Amino acid sequence: MTRLPDWPERLDRLVEDARHRTFSWGLFDCCLFAADAVSAVTGIDPAASWRGAYAGARAAAGLLARMGGLDATAAGIARHHGWPRVPPAFLGRGDVALVRLEDDRHALAVCLGAALVLPAQRGLAALDRNHALSGWRIS
Repeated sequence: MTRLPDWPERLDRLVEDARHRTFSWGLFDCCLFAADAVSAVTGIDPAASWRGAYAGARAAAGLLARMGGLDATAAGIARHHGWPRVPPAFLGRGDVALVRLEDDRHALAVCLGAALVLPAQRGLAALDRNHALSGWRIS
């Protein structure tokens, strides 16, 4: 798998659209935003098999539990697609990171260069790379 020729523009459009969205489990959450970014970069939707399968925090938690948890699910999807794990310092634009939030929960974020972004209540929140626990090179 390789990145699409116009992936930078596609990723920019996704990020710009996300800045105007409201957080919603099953529609605009960290997993689906990361999957949307991967789709913008590669044309492959890693969340295709479970899109629309949950709505609400409880249903999302149940689905992730059945899939082995967020960390294991993200790592398994990355392995399946051949996306190598990379240290956070080596994440590049369009790569995906597993981050630790201030409340010790884990989430997925997308690297935009110096910052990692993920859905917030309204729009996107930006985190420093020091929040990243690991990441995957999306290629």
